[in-house]
Amino acid sequence: MNFSTQISARYTLWCVALFLFFGSVISGCFATKPGDQETSVNQKEFSRDQRISSSENLREDSVKNRSEEKTKSSAAGSVPGGKAQFRDVSRQIGLRYQAFNDEVPNRYFLPEVMGAGIAWIDFDRDGWLDLFLANGCELDGPIDPDHHCRLYRNGMGQSFTEATGESQAGVTLFGQGCAVGDFDADGFSDLFIGGYGADILLRNNGDGTFQNVTEVAAISDPRWSSSSFWADLDADGLLDLFVVNYVDVSLSKHRICHYGTARGYCGPGSFEAQEDCVYHNLGDGTFAEVANVWGLNAEGGKGLAAAAADFDLDLVPEIYVANDMTANFFFAKQPDSPLPYKEIASESGCAVSGSGMNEASMGVAIADFNCDGLPDIFLTHYYHTKNTLYKNLGKRLFDDDSYYSKAAATSTESLGFGVVVMDYNRDRFPDLMIATGHVLGPEQQPQKMTSQLLENVEGIFQDVSAAAGDYFRVPGIARCAAAADFDNDGDLDIAVSQVGSPFVLLRNDSTTPNRPWTGLTLQTPNRIPPIGGRVVCRLKDREWIYPIVAGGSYLAATDCRLLLAGWESAEGEPDVEIHWPSGRIDRLGPLPQGRYFEILEGETPRTSP
Repeated sequence: MNFSTQISARYTLWCVALFLFFGSVISGCFATKPGDQETSVNQKEFSRDQRISSSENLREDSVKNRSEEKTKSSAAGSVPGGKAQFRDVSRQIGLRYQAFNDEVPNRYFLPEVMGAGIAWIDFDRDGWLDLFLANGCELDGPIDPDHHCRLYRNGMGQSFTEATGESQAGVTLFGQGCAVGDFDADGFSDLFIGGYGADILLRNNGDGTFQNVTEVAAISDPRWSSSSFWADLDADGLLDLFVVNYVDVSLSKHRICHYGTARGYCGPGSFEAQEDCVYHNLGDGTFAEVANVWGLNAEGGKGLAAAAADFDLDLVPEIYVANDMTANFFFAKQPDSPLPYKEIASESGCAVSGSGMNEASMGVAIADFNCDGLPDIFLTHYYHTKNTLYKNLGKRLFDDDSYYSKAAATSTESLGFGVVVMDYNRDRFPDLMIATGHVLGPEQQPQKMTSQLLENVEGIFQDVSAAAGDYFRVPGIARCAAAADFDNDGDLDIAVSQVGSPFVLLRNDSTTPNRPWTGLTLQTPNRIPPIGGRVVCRLKDREWIYPIVAGGSYLAATDCRLLLAGWESAEGEPDVEIHWPSGRIDRLGPLPQGRYFEILEGETPRTSP
């Protein structure tokens, strides 16, 4: 064979090799994966975000090194923190309770698996937060009278005693989200319970009892309500009620979905969305539904959680609604608009993921996670996707910062619902507890999951669950997570509702040597929380904020008091400054450590009882 023939043969072989290589790549890209043709429409709907787009993978790679370097440098330069430790004390202190969810084998009716709500409420005003636990009831057929909600009185942080009967709080409904607020401004907290079916409003009579005023107040709605919150949305000095509605599900429309060969609950894509409700407080014990009138009527939302806070530092609260597999909502006041509010999530960058995909938003948390002076948004999401952190850029603009913050890296093997903001190690960077558990049913594994504790290391999350206590090592199906300092010791404890398992109360026994705290209860002259305001702490060259938030988590009413922390004992106390929604600024200077203070706008702080 001559030289030219050898070159020609080698060239031919090289071309054939290239053809085979690229042919295999192309065929691999377009080939059907095993089982794809067997996958039902509903499986695709539930798992759509499991197929994380290539743009998100590229973004993850681009921030991975920066995130790891930041974590290492932060850990090396930070003051040694406390050790996380949470202990389930529910049975020890008298809380033996399991919510009834009317789960019928092989029925797979969606409300069964969504969980029951929790509300922390000092209904008797003795300075100790009591505990209201929503309950389900029979969804089809006669209702067992024992399936009612429960109220437990707090015995100075040492025990809980059931007070359901004497308080008349034992209402019956398929209860879900709870909201606590003093809607009639009489000084006693009232209670709203939403659920699958009619909602209920309980007025606190001030004598240790409640009265069902749902019909008189005209506040009930037959649609499926999930989370809710009280806030003064029109600045008239009265608390209004925002109620998130989920999807249109009924036994008559019910069907079972198939995921490969497994049966399970159908997801939100199988049902029509239901618009949310907004109840305007008329000041006479009645309400008017005003979602359309106020511009809070965006269509297509399948909401599971919501919160109100001031994101642009103008002391006017915006409203964020976490929707399940539809775009999230972000409502803001618009002075030049014909309606008071306008939905602006898309233009603000917090409607969908950074790659433009709808996500299965189930829980929401609002806090300044990177301590830059602006409140951010954290969302819990579906299994094998990611949780999302929207970093606040200012001027109502957000960026999906999930990869740099490791909100994504710490969440792909979990399915999150309730989410609690807490600074368990008192380093001023807000940490997170996430309640987890799957939603498809027992034929789809994993069904039970271990809940998570995420430590915030200067804006980057690390999963420290394995060392945080036994609860975080035992898989379950957790839903609602509601935080409160039930024993008034200056740290947040966590109540957790579970599907098919008893209620859990996690007492915070974390150690934070030489890191003190100060607690605040804030009220405007109208006796309502200053939602949209903020507290600013300053010490030496540091400044950090606490946004005053309504709502958050999932189905939860949490402790409305603020816990200030983030300094060492040797440094002295920080200067405290309160920015009220009225525009007033109260500069209080340093406050004594290790106690709670009640602060009425414009008045001197006084020690809580």
